[in-house]
Amino acid sequence: MFAEIVPFGRARVIKPNILKDTSIEALTKTKYADFTEIELIEKSKQDKRYFKPLYEKYYEQIFRTVFARVQDFDLCAEITSEAFSKTLANIEKFKYKGYPFSAWLTRIAINCCYDHFRALKKNRTVSLDKYTTHDLSFEIELDESDKELWLAMLPDVLEKLKPKDLELIEMRFFESKSFAEIAYILDITEGNAKTRTYRVLKRMKKHFKQSTR
Repeated sequence: MFAEIVPFGRARVIKPNILKDTSIEALTKTKYADFTEIELIEKSKQDKRYFKPLYEKYYEQIFRTVFARVQDFDLCAEITSEAFSKTLANIEKFKYKGYPFSAWLTRIAINCCYDHFRALKKNRTVSLDKYTTHDLSFEIELDESDKELWLAMLPDVLEKLKPKDLELIEMRFFESKSFAEIAYILDITEGNAKTRTYRVLKRMKKHFKQSTR
């Protein structure tokens, strides 16, 4: 069974083999560098062994995306594996529209996370490790004197958000995704992504101000 250990903080991420074809070793010896990412995707539609370099390239990125939402190492590995399995099973549906393949992978991974939350009737978690304090406090136009209190109250403010609104805020301000990429991942227009995000920011500011009166 193919497995590779990659660093993840103080833990280790072991990438499982979802490509169980034993002939993959022969393909591994070929020069993948001869193919562009789009070519690898197209070849994967005919021969799934060509998916291997894409899997290796994006595994850790998707693992981190999932972990930020579930905060459980074993569950994260399970959902990440499921996401790549679904990606591979539906690779023929992918059509390049100007967005990176990783955005399509992220869409599938996030949907897998929410499938899990719905199945177990659990709420998702949010990691504040990569929270960009300046960007979000700037966007909601906080006074400098309020910023320390804002940071302390942020978990409560986020808890009040609906899951879809929380996803917008996390992707924009925690993961630094562009509105174009967010729109693609959530399957909405870029204009809709911007409008919804700023409406959520307005509600967050309102909740913060009401809580500090």
